[in-house]
Amino acid sequence: MTVLRYFLSVFTLLIVASLSPFCQGVVINEVDALTSENPQFVEIYGSPNTGLEGHSLAMIKSVFLGGGAYGVEVYDAISLEGLALDSEGFLSIELELNTTIAAVAIYELDISMLPVGVTPPADDIVDAIVYGNTSPTHPQAAVIIQAIMPSGAGLLFEGTEENPIGHSLSRLPNGGDPFDLTSYALQAPSMGITNVLSCDGGMLELTNLANDTLCTDQGPAIATFMHQTDALSALLTLFIVNPADGMILGSASGSAINFQNLGDGVFDVIAVSHDSPIDAASIEAGMNISGITGPDCLSQSSVPYSIFCITCESPACDGGTMLDASGSDEVLACLTPDGALVPFGYFSEAVEDDFLFAICTTEDTIITTVAQPYFDFGPLGVNDYHVWGISTQGELDQTTILPGEFIQNASAAECDSVGASSLLVSILECGEAGLCDDLIISEYIEGDSHNKAIEIHNPSPLSINLSAYHLELYNNGATEANQTLELQGEILPGEVYVIGNSQSTPALQNLSDITSQITWFNGNDALVLFKNGEPIDVMGIVGQDPGDPFMVTSGGSMAEHTLVRKPNIGQGVVDWEEGMTQWDSYPQDTFDFLGSHSATCGGLGAMTIGFDAPELYVSEGGGITVSMSPLYPLENATVEVSVVGGDATTGSDYPDVFPLNFNFDMGLLNSQTFTFSAIDEEEPELQEDVILSLNVTSGGALLGIDTLVIHILPSDLEYPVYEINQVRGVNPQGVLDSITTACELRGIVHGWNDYPTGLQFTLIDPTNGINVFSPVSNFGYTVQEGDSVRVRGVVDQYLGLAQIRIDTLIYEGSGFPSDTPQLVFEMDEETESRIVKLKCTELVDVSDWTNTTPGFNVRLAFGQQEIVMRIDANTDLFGTEAPEGVFGVTGIGGQSDPNSPFVDGYTVTPRGLFDLTDPVNASFEVVSPWDGSSGPVVLNNTSSGAEDYLWNMGDGESYNEFEPLHSYLESGDFTITLSAFGLDGNCSSQASFEIVSTWVGLEEIDAQNLQAYPNPTSGNLTLSSDRTILSWEVIDAQGRIVVCEASENMRLVEINTFNLKTGLYTLSVYTAAGKEVIRFIRN
Repeated sequence: MTVLRYFLSVFTLLIVASLSPFCQGVVINEVDALTSENPQFVEIYGSPNTGLEGHSLAMIKSVFLGGGAYGVEVYDAISLEGLALDSEGFLSIELELNTTIAAVAIYELDISMLPVGVTPPADDIVDAIVYGNTSPTHPQAAVIIQAIMPSGAGLLFEGTEENPIGHSLSRLPNGGDPFDLTSYALQAPSMGITNVLSCDGGMLELTNLANDTLCTDQGPAIATFMHQTDALSALLTLFIVNPADGMILGSASGSAINFQNLGDGVFDVIAVSHDSPIDAASIEAGMNISGITGPDCLSQSSVPYSIFCITCESPACDGGTMLDASGSDEVLACLTPDGALVPFGYFSEAVEDDFLFAICTTEDTIITTVAQPYFDFGPLGVNDYHVWGISTQGELDQTTILPGEFIQNASAAECDSVGASSLLVSILECGEAGLCDDLIISEYIEGDSHNKAIEIHNPSPLSINLSAYHLELYNNGATEANQTLELQGEILPGEVYVIGNSQSTPALQNLSDITSQITWFNGNDALVLFKNGEPIDVMGIVGQDPGDPFMVTSGGSMAEHTLVRKPNIGQGVVDWEEGMTQWDSYPQDTFDFLGSHSATCGGLGAMTIGFDAPELYVSEGGGITVSMSPLYPLENATVEVSVVGGDATTGSDYPDVFPLNFNFDMGLLNSQTFTFSAIDEEEPELQEDVILSLNVTSGGALLGIDTLVIHILPSDLEYPVYEINQVRGVNPQGVLDSITTACELRGIVHGWNDYPTGLQFTLIDPTNGINVFSPVSNFGYTVQEGDSVRVRGVVDQYLGLAQIRIDTLIYEGSGFPSDTPQLVFEMDEETESRIVKLKCTELVDVSDWTNTTPGFNVRLAFGQQEIVMRIDANTDLFGTEAPEGVFGVTGIGGQSDPNSPFVDGYTVTPRGLFDLTDPVNASFEVVSPWDGSSGPVVLNNTSSGAEDYLWNMGDGESYNEFEPLHSYLESGDFTITLSAFGLDGNCSSQASFEIVSTWVGLEEIDAQNLQAYPNPTSGNLTLSSDRTILSWEVIDAQGRIVVCEASENMRLVEINTFNLKTGLYTLSVYTAAGKEVIRFIRN
């Protein structure tokens, strides 16, 4: 049924039931045109025993007329004269039907009125159905619909998704209004009987294809199936059957079945759908599948599903890989008065073999052997040693493991294997405190968004005052610290000090002792712990930017991981090549270990077992591997995994196989895994969760991550189509009012995939935008801005950001225009997931621009707001220089607000260099003091990114030129202010400079040896001096020489000013004493 409804929604059919005035209460109840083994047929339904006198059945198709036009004609007709419905109201007619685009119609007409090859009548139609493999608007379909169907009707397609199990078009329930295509569904054929099935064997599909081959000798071997059936309310029992003789080997209620201990072979799984319980005696092992009895309705799946079963015996003898108990390939230990106890661990495929540990010299000659995974090196003294693993079956030849023997000579009766590598143990003379004598960095969290933290641990037996310690952060390969934090307070023995980020989630902030900008790291930044100015512990390498995050040998990195210092590390290192081997890595946003730490400091340590991750996602019908790992496996331990909560239902949402028990053997570091299968029971529902708990049932192991939440994502919801704005409403606290709403949204893709292990991008339609997110799948889709897609899922909210967590994505086309940027003056809920344009922004601190992967945040001043601009490594903005000055930004609006109410934390993410305007930066140079002797003030405009300018000279004068000429008319201090305006004329930047004017005013002229009069003048100007005048020149306010003349050794000169324009002039006079300057005014 789901398949057919999907097809109808694709073409958005508007079905208008329009009864013919000649309707006699009969309708077309079922049509099966696409069939392989069963006959084609049409089924009619109405009141029981109704006679069909005067009625005929017409089969209709389109015919090509040429020139792109189509007509319609009857290609077959059957008289119903003399026929009647049976006592249940059914009549089935076997006939040959067109399988492409055609129709079936009941007419209240004699068959003579329906000649083959002629256009069918438009009147006297009792009921009709049009079917075909196209859309209602296709010319071949449209001409048929127009001829025999009510206005607005559509068509059905029996071959949707290749109709894998031979379904027919069936009305559910039987009957209904004529012409009502919405009453049809695709389901198993039921010719001549009711379409409402009490049972339907359907077909099986394996939810996890990896389980088509199962190991039957290593614990539960569970295969989970999706049962495709048209009897959704029927009971289901699965049977394991020997395909050779049909004998039943096992059975289970529900959609999962266990193959454990069946050995090798190929076995069939058959689904039996039934409406009441099956007779228990008929399904015992050894009975034949064909002999099942009991229910009134019983139906087997049409095709059995084959599962390959094998015995996966452990390899014979595998010495494996020797490590210390925390997983390191080398270990440092201190020689103390109590000895030097070192615990071991190993990985091996031969988990059932006998295992022996050989303590050897560095030349690999045996010193001694032990069965337990630890050894006291104290009696051996300070030196380096190798520890090897020996895996054996049968009696071990003791002469081959005597002291002095070469380790590779170890031999046993049946098989033997020395490990592929040894553990290097270095015993040191460490002094009284040993390796645990000072602070270490014990945990590092680089999670989602601002979820960042650092943990400092005191492994020593004494309290440590923090006044001598500080942390430094070196961003992006810097050689000078970008952030420094002076530590304060005291850490008690064995305790920790947690430094968090002020914008992290409340859970992380609650675990923090303080918050600090020292947590502004992104994975390729070096972190150093200092004591009295000397480094004592490091993460990363100062002065080196690796481009990608710094890696650790456990498989994680300093980006998007939680790193926890291995328990056997009790002293810091200043060499990252060594330090990178000392960390265990956990998934992003794992906070389970924060707030406590324990370094063994020469002891054995405590065995720990935990889930490898606190949270997993799986889609309905899929499976996910759950893994548990030990540390310090110093004893045998058994753990139990059980369901302790969640809203998913056992049996219908996941198999009823819990609790599960797992054994962890002493010394063995191997992880234990199982597959959690999510059942797709075909009932529409929202996301459901299962909470699993880990408990130790034997042994003294401690628990690491002891709780796992598995999110089951829906795959079978019925989705109403909404405009995005319809699911974007919020209450005054900023909380969406549509959370958990299942829907389909349609729009244009913007941005890129911001979640590489799944899918995340922005979807925008004409009404609004929303974040699209899937943590588990990209659905085979590569994000491309401008694509048109449809997404289905459940509306959610993360850090205030509206999103739809999807389980379906349908690609519809590419090359569509992006959203037109909206000019905004404030970031708020309306700017989320929209393309917004911000004018006149400026970086709060240029040092925020770190160019660290996978992206970084910078604070942006925008009007009265301070917002965050996200620079993603996917864009060509990454790796560029920080924009200095005032600039405009276009980008995708967002929100990252960790605390309710969600009315803050707004962000903008530009998509590339094209989304930033050139910064406007006002700048100029000027010579001060100025005396006017060389003409006007010289202004050197060094602004960038500007189109227009406004100069305010400080004396009431202003200019718009690039470099204006200006002269002051008095002495004093003046502030020159330059306003530079961007290309859009809106954004501006200002620069100012104070100039000192030593200009000599007109009232001071008489006090000089040089005189000019009358001043002001409108005619001749007399120039007199007590020295001989050699030459003179007149300079205008623009600095141009307008008159110049050499004198004949006179002390009195007449200057003609009749040709000068009105204004201020400078007269430069040259005498034997040098140059003198005087100003005059031409009026």
